Amino acid sequence: MSDPVVRRWLNMPDQPAETDFDELLQRVSDAWTDGTRWDLAITDSTDIVVGAVIASKRHRDNWELAYLAAEAGRGRGLVTRAVKLVCTWLIDAGVGRIEIRTHPENDASQRVAERCGFRLEGRERRSIWLHGRRQDALVWSLLPSDTRT
Repeated sequence: MSDPVVRRWLNMPDQPAETDFDELLQRVSDAWTDGTRWDLAITDSTDIVVGAVIASKRHRDNWELAYLAAEAGRGRGLVTRAVKLVCTWLIDAGVGRIEIRTHPENDASQRVAERCGFRLEGRERRSIWLHGRRQDALVWSLLPSDTRT
């Protein structure tokens, strides 16, 4: 929660308290139980957690991915590999559409989407909340029929 790059693109508390982490864990546990959200850790070869991929069920049985990397997990292709694995898992389970929303200035996140075969569909104006303000989002999608590398 305190990584400055992660905090730039995700809504994290300014001063994370122990209760913030506890609430997040409870939310993750509840969603895991009802099958509406899967929070998956990305680890390196030493089993150190260096990031995460979050798959959330949305309307009309679409799923949306979010991902993040700690400093130790950046620039190594680990997030790209993890996103590809999660996409394969979801599509093999019958999911018909996976979406990613990126902030227009989040170039690193957009590169991950492109490397994973997502197609840019367009800009949603003021569709996401980031740091207490509505922000635009670029919408990316992946369908089972799309070419994946």
